[in-house]
Order: sequence, then C-alpha cells, then structure tokens
Amino acid sequence: MRCRLASVTPGSASLATIAIFLAACPAPNPPPRAPATPVAATSDAGPAPAAPPVPAEEVPKLRLPRAFVPTGYAAKLAIDPDKPTFEGSIAIDGTVAEPTRVIWVHGYHLSIHSAKATREGTSIPIAVTPHGEELLELRPESPLDPGAWQLALDYTGSIDPVVTLGAFKEVTGNRSYVFTQFESVGARRVFPCFDEPDSKVPWTLTLDVPAADLAVANTMPAHDAELPGNMHRYEFAPTKPLPSYLVAFGIGPFDIVPAGKTKSGVPVRVIAPKGRAPEAAYAAQNTARVLDLLEDWFGIPYAFGKLDVMAIPLTSGFGAMENAGLVTFAESLLLLDAQHPSWQRRHRYIQVASHELAHQWFGDLVTTAWWDDIWLNEGFANWMETKIVAKFDPSWHADLSEVEMRKSAEQADSLVTARKIRQPIEDENDILDSFDGITYDKGASVLRMFEAFVGADTFQRGVRDYLTSKQYGNATSAEFIAAIGKAANRDLAPAFSTFLDQAGLPQLTFDLQCGHGKPRVSIAQTRYVGDTPPPEATKPWIIPVCIAYDSANGRAQTCTLVDAPTAMVELPGSCPRWIAPNAGGRGYYRVDLTVRQATALRDEAWSALTPAERLVTFFDVTTSATQAHQGQELPLALAMSFVPKLLAAGDRFSISDVGALADRLEWYAQPDQRTKLDTWLRETFGPGAAKLGALPKDGDDLDAEASRGELYELTAYEGRDPELVKQAIDLAAHWRDLPEAVRGNILAVAVDASPEVQAKVREEAKTEKDTVKLGDELSALARIRDPQRLEEALGAMLDPAIDFRRSMWMLSNLDVSTLGVRQAFFKAHQAALLKRLPAIDDTGTSVYAFAQPFAQDCDAGRRDELATYMKQTFSSIPGAPRRITQLIEGLDRCISTRKLLAPEVRGWLGGVKIIKASKPAKPQKSTK
Repeated sequence: MRCRLASVTPGSASLATIAIFLAACPAPNPPPRAPATPVAATSDAGPAPAAPPVPAEEVPKLRLPRAFVPTGYAAKLAIDPDKPTFEGSIAIDGTVAEPTRVIWVHGYHLSIHSAKATREGTSIPIAVTPHGEELLELRPESPLDPGAWQLALDYTGSIDPVVTLGAFKEVTGNRSYVFTQFESVGARRVFPCFDEPDSKVPWTLTLDVPAADLAVANTMPAHDAELPGNMHRYEFAPTKPLPSYLVAFGIGPFDIVPAGKTKSGVPVRVIAPKGRAPEAAYAAQNTARVLDLLEDWFGIPYAFGKLDVMAIPLTSGFGAMENAGLVTFAESLLLLDAQHPSWQRRHRYIQVASHELAHQWFGDLVTTAWWDDIWLNEGFANWMETKIVAKFDPSWHADLSEVEMRKSAEQADSLVTARKIRQPIEDENDILDSFDGITYDKGASVLRMFEAFVGADTFQRGVRDYLTSKQYGNATSAEFIAAIGKAANRDLAPAFSTFLDQAGLPQLTFDLQCGHGKPRVSIAQTRYVGDTPPPEATKPWIIPVCIAYDSANGRAQTCTLVDAPTAMVELPGSCPRWIAPNAGGRGYYRVDLTVRQATALRDEAWSALTPAERLVTFFDVTTSATQAHQGQELPLALAMSFVPKLLAAGDRFSISDVGALADRLEWYAQPDQRTKLDTWLRETFGPGAAKLGALPKDGDDLDAEASRGELYELTAYEGRDPELVKQAIDLAAHWRDLPEAVRGNILAVAVDASPEVQAKVREEAKTEKDTVKLGDELSALARIRDPQRLEEALGAMLDPAIDFRRSMWMLSNLDVSTLGVRQAFFKAHQAALLKRLPAIDDTGTSVYAFAQPFAQDCDAGRRDELATYMKQTFSSIPGAPRRITQLIEGLDRCISTRKLLAPEVRGWLGGVKIIKASKPAKPQKSTK
C-alpha cells in the first residue's frame, strides 16, 4: 500500500494527520534524458550497427509485449548517497518462444552504456533505443532463437534529491541516505526491467556502498566484503518470486534495532536513521506480535525469511510500502516519542503495520496480475487491518473503524464521476488513479459485506484456499471470488461483479407494510448521487441486506439477497415499531430514511442498536439532511436531534461524527450567524471538553485522548471559547514541553489568537529539526483566520529555509472565511508554487494541495470561473485529470447544497436556545 494521504491538521488519529509530513515535493532539475538515438552496445563480437527505426504503431502503448519472458534478475548497483548518480549492471534471465528481433523493457532516464544477449557462451550485441521517457527498445544484432537467454546491460541512473520515487536521497541528522519506492512504476528508474506486476520472478541484488554505511534489502546478505576505495559490498540472498514494484533497499548509517522473533521464528528488526534507535522502541516491542496475529489468521507461514521495518524521514505520495521483507514507513508513523508516545500514534502504527504486513500475503505472496485488480491488494489489506487491530487491543473498537472506512468509501462513491473498483487501465494516469478511496475503502467494505453474507469462517477458508493455490504467483479477481464461492458452495461472481465492475453507491428505501397478513418490508434500489442524474443507468446491484427489528421476544433480524430493482421481505410476528435497515452496519449501501423511520430509530430503537448501527444511522440521517441528492431530504432539525444521542456514547467515533456535522454547519452558515453558531459549539461540546481537560491524565486511553482532541478543537478553536483561548496562549509559551497528543491543537488555537505566538512559531519553523513539531508549527500557521495574518503565514510556502514538501499542504487547511485569502495567495505566487511541484507525483494527490481552496468555494456566481481555472491550471499534473473532474463535481454539489441548506441552517440557529455554558476547567498540569 501507499497509505493514502489527504491534507488535514496534524494531531488527529487519521492517516490524514501526517499529510503535512508526507506531502508532495518540489521538482528537481530532471536528470539527463537517455539519448534519442540508438546506443550501439559492445560485446565480444564488436560494436553493433545502429538499429533501424521502429514504426510508431509498433511502440507499446501501455503493456509490454512478451517476446522475452523473464525468469530472474541479478542486479549490481554502486551507490554513494552523497553522489547524484549510480552505476548499475543487470543480468535478466529469460526465455524466447520464437525468433525475436526486438525486446521492449522499461527504463526511465537510464543511460545505457552497453547491452548484449548471451546464450551458451555466445554473445550478440544489442542496440538500445529510448522511446519517450519510459521505454527502451532492445534490438539484437541478429534475431534471438527460441530458448533460454540472458540479457546483460550496463548503465547509469540518477538518485533523485527530492521526489520520493525510484531511488531517492534524504538527509537527516546531517547524514545522507538512499531509500527506494517502486510502486507503482518506480522500479524502471533504477533497473531496466519488465516493470509490470505479472512479471514475478526471483531477484538477486548486490550493493556496493561506502564502508561507513549499511545496506538493507528484501533479504539478508549472503556475503559481504570490503572493497578498494573505502567501499563495502553486500551480496543479498535471492528473493522469492517478486514483481519489480516490491523490490527495495536502503543505504545509510542506520541504527538497527533487534525486535525479537515471531512464534514461528521469523527475525524482526527496526531500521532507523542514525541516533533514532530510542524512538523505535514501540515498533520493536509490537511488530512481531502483529505478524503472529496475521500468521494465525491466514494459517500460512510468513514466506520471506525475515522482516525489517524501515523509517524514511520524508515520504511523498505514500506513507508506507509493503516491500517483501523490508516494509518502509514514513518516520512519523514508525518512530514514536521515546518517553510518552501518544495513544493515537501507537494506534496508528499498529493499524498501518497490520495493513502492510497483511500485504505480505495479499500482494506479495500472491500478486495481482494487473493494476485493474489492485483492489485485491489494497482493499483486502484495509479489510484485514481492522481484524488485526481488534485482536491486538479490543479496547480500540476496530469494529467502529470499519464503519468510518465504509463512510469514506460511500462519500467517494457518491460522485457521478466515481470510478469502478475494477476500472479498466487504458493509460498510465489510470494506474495512478487506482490508489484512491474506491480501491482501499470501497474494496474493503465490499469484502466485509460478503464476509458477513457467507459467514466469517467460510470466508476465511476461501481466502486460505486462494492463497495456497496461488502462492508465489499472480491471480485475478475472478480467481479470488471463485475461491470464496467454492468455500461457500454458491456462485458469488454475479453479485461481486455488480460492485466491482460498475461505479456507484446503491441507495435503498424500505417501506414497512402492515395490516394484511404478515408484516412485509418492500425494498427498492437506485444509485445514490447528488442532484445531477448519473450519465448512464446502472444495472441492479445484488446486495446482501439484513434488517433488524423489534419483536415480542426483543430484537430480531432477517436477511435476504436483493437482486432486482425491488424486493419484498416478510417478517414473522406482529408489526414492529421500528426497523434498522442495515443490521450490523456492514451492508455497502446507504438507506434513504423517511422522517417516520428516522424518528422511530431515535426514539424507539436506539437502545437496541449496536454502536456500529448507531453510527450508520446517524450518517444516513445527516447525509440526507445536509447534502443535495436525489432522494428524500430530511429536515436539518431532525438530524440535529440525534446529536445528544450520539454524544452520550462518549467514544471517539461518535464525537468525531458529530464534529463532522458541525463542520458542515459552519460551511453553510452565513457570516451574521457566526456568533450564534460559536455559542452552540461551546454549549454542545464545552461540557465534554471541561470534563476531559486540556492536558492528558493518568488512566487515559485511546478514546479519552482522541476525544479530548476533538472536543478541544470544537470548543476552543471552532467555538472560540475565550477562557480556553487564553489558556492556550499561556500554554503555548512552553508548547514544546506539551505532550504530543495535545500539542498541535493547543498551538493552533494560540497561533490563531495571538500575533506574538504566530511570530514566534513562524521564526522557529525555519530551523525546526523535529518533523512532528514542524508539522504542528506549519499546521497552526495555516489555520489562522485573520486574513492579513494568514497571508503573512502562508509565506512559509515560499521560504527556502522550510522544505516545500512539508509546507505545500498549508493552502488546503480550509476555513470558509479564508477561502478568498488562499485563492489570492496562490494566484499571486502561482508560477513559483507550481515550479516547486514534484517532477512526477506518482499518485496525483498534489493537485489537492493547491486546488482545494477553489473547489470548496460554493459561490454559484463564480462556478464557471473556478472550474475553468482549475482545469487550466492543474490538469497537467500527472494523475490529476480525473481528480480535477471530481473536484468540479464536488464544487457543483457544494453550490446545490448551500442553496438547499442555508435557509435551514438559518432557521435552525434561530430556534436554538442558548444556555449559559459550564465554565471550562482551569488549566491543569499534565499527569502524563
């Protein structure tokens, strides 16, 4: 996985938390391009003639032809982290099925010095011609006969100083390191190779590095030796069969922290930058246990001999990567405060580690055959991570994380322009687009729904059979679904297909009918979209649906498979007072509730609902009330009546969901309503904030810590509570000494309120060495609401003393009152900011850093101006075209929703009774 990134304030428990550290990066001067004319490679037979030109129609457009099928790679690289280039040689063993005149491989900005094909002692020179930036045409002097051959190439490549793709350099603690990130198409920056997932063969890697440095890779060294010139050679053992994107290495003066062994004897280590070993303690104590839990669930031994987890100081476009035997993490995920790590960062490490280590089976042991099935890797790992987290610590309520994942998927899937899980891959942009919420969260939610349908034990048996039958190879969705269907003894392919092969989110209505015989529930399905109809009709989804209801014996439940536009379900007994149409919260569909149904769930059913069902109900109700869409619209006042119900639960998920609703209200309230909305925020969330206090206490757990942050944010920052603001300014005098769990929120409140604190933080950011603290500083500066002071703070994005990869997300810390300032700042410095974008953004996510202030401006009068500007300005960013289209659709929905909701917000606020807020607790000393 590349942990997907979004731009949200550091300090929360979500992956978006670390976006300020894991952001995109400025463009370096590109390395010299490979020559456009053929390289006459040398061999024992002498120089080869220049290759004849290749007709344009023969140049591969996307997938490589397989005239030569690789069976193994042996690569040797000489890398000094202090030098901009490296020397490489690679021997590719393979077979030719019929006489072959040309072989195509990938190679990005590699300068080929020589190439030859060898068979049984005979060498044939190869002429190498680059085509575009990605392809190398290998044309032997004479055709290669059928049989086994070895291709050997010597070349020079570049170490990127900024873009974290391919092999890249980072400097931390005044020491240089080289790391790699090859998914999805980065291996071609280091090796001439078949850089596609179905080319899965063993790799043997040799690294020559400075003697003062260490080298790590997918396997342990089989041999190492000193070399002349103060160099050291590491010859690593051959890997199991791997696609190129899972090969990895790291070079530098690492601290290597032993992390014990698993129950089955797998050795585990943490690889950290020099001097950072103490911060690896939590990962060292817990990683082997995560691997144990995965081995237990899969029932299949870990396949890759050893496990290293390695910290990368700064990542761009990814947060962690599942390289076989060498899993990489952004250091903000892996390295924690050595004395008092926050619960949220501990939870985040276990969550991400569970995801990445699940990939060692789903993705590494069995690899998707092509990128259109990448959901088999990422959706499965997202699905699996909650299972492992639940076993690791049941008090973390991973089952409610599943609901949050489902909600994220539904939001992405509600767009008319939403893509399919199995979106056809027609060009490289489609590969980049594949790593999104549809792949990760919808993929996981669909798996979770069908697991509930067939039963957890049956589903597990199918997964184990699938992995066993396909281990060390490649597989497709069809093969996975067939294995689950075989275990369940039913054909699941048609039902899965309706979710994998068409875009969109099912919306179901439920009509309880009583009075004539047994009670019946009529079910109808449509596609859920905004107020713009979808461009094409969807076929009916085949949906497992479970309905909970009250009966004479208490709560009861019935399940059915809805496979048509309408269906009917009979309920035994008398007419129930209520029905919960998504029992367990695992159905991947939204429910279009009526006022009567929603009221019954609130007043009659609430105590009988599970926590997951309550969250699902709240989401369905608030979505209907606060978003323009095709379907029933519920009154805002009804949605707000659920707020006390949810807050009474007191868990972090419920508080966060109410906070999300409050954010929406702020977006659609008018400026003259701001004071009254602030009062409602303080009175709604202030008592909880006062109870938990601003600083950690003994006995805090994950829920308490995360809830404290959410309530403090809603009361002190959003609600502008004067006493908490004053408290924050006082605490900010020594903000570096504050526990990391609360530091970011307190600093944001203080910087927003105090020009003096702003000036201090702005100056300190220039020389900040601690990446987590730098994230706190930049996020606080980005959240200033005074227009003049915000414009001054955004200047950090242009400050050469601050790494742009850390600061570029500052524009996207949005507040409705500052959109104009952010838009004006970007336009005033557009050339300079775009120049600093990465030369290639392997995920396309950098578009969000700059486009969001324009996409979130719900001004109907400026719609065309904003849409045109985004298209003209950002569409050239790799991977951005689809994202721009979706941002514009989001803009249109925002405009429609503001028109619908603004009068309701005014009416609701007009009826709010203001009760004097309880006085917040005085600043207390942390007991942590």
